[in-house]
Amino acid sequence: MMVTAALISLQGRLFVAQRPPWKKFGLLWEFPGGKVEPGEGLEQSLVREIKEELCLDIRVRGLFRKISLQEPDFAIDLHAYWCVICGGTLRLIEHIAFMWANLSELKQIDFTQADRLLIPFLESLPGFPDF
Repeated sequence: MMVTAALISLQGRLFVAQRPPWKKFGLLWEFPGGKVEPGEGLEQSLVREIKEELCLDIRVRGLFRKISLQEPDFAIDLHAYWCVICGGTLRLIEHIAFMWANLSELKQIDFTQADRLLIPFLESLPGFPDF
């Protein structure tokens, strides 16, 4: 399954959101995004998902990392992009909570497995970019 994730940075913190208990990976945290629909580009999918889930308009600034995860019952190719908010008003449509987390906080959060795999790569950065 092809999915995208938005790394939205502000003042040294990244936006993360908690999945609802009734969804797969319920109550785990993630970098927001979602499944790429047939005929949709990765960046186009990410812009759509953030609008649908958070009521925010974003600009995609560039690919940070692609993570591939193979489990017995599912496979994910996660494309994580640096993004910036350029409009809208935050409303949680698909999530039950959100936070702006610094690196030490990110390491304590109970992430989905694919999102957790991004943390070591984020640790290697000198800081998170503010666009």
